[in-house]
Amino acid sequence: MLTRYLSARYVDGGRELPCLDCWGMTILARHELFGLPMLSSFGEVHRQHTLEFQRAYRGEVSRALEECTPFPGAIAAVLRGAVCTHVGLVVMKDGRLQVLEINPASGARVVRLQEFKDSYMKVVFYRDRDPDEQA
Repeated sequence: MLTRYLSARYVDGGRELPCLDCWGMTILARHELFGLPMLSSFGEVHRQHTLEFQRAYRGEVSRALEECTPFPGAIAAVLRGAVCTHVGLVVMKDGRLQVLEINPASGARVVRLQEFKDSYMKVVFYRDRDPDEQA
């Protein structure tokens, strides 16, 4: 099923296959692969709109997500200081935790979790907040 996402091409603001950005791939794959609720699209927020992107990220985290340890279906968020710069989705492949991601340089791919973490200074993982806590 992951091959469906590996054929995607990076398009800033992309929310539907075959054109996805990192947030588009993450929310679509977590919904389709794990049956999790669709998160906010933020389709109008693009990579160059740093302030709007950060507002959207912080709003979504405070509204629906909480930090966790990595597991299949968790969101892997790359932070530079308090600024989110990239996201991916934790998946199980070949019996190991890996991260499904897309970016302009490498395109769509699956990398080992440790390789993903080693590529960035700080990676935080998120899961859906308990619905009772969201009220």
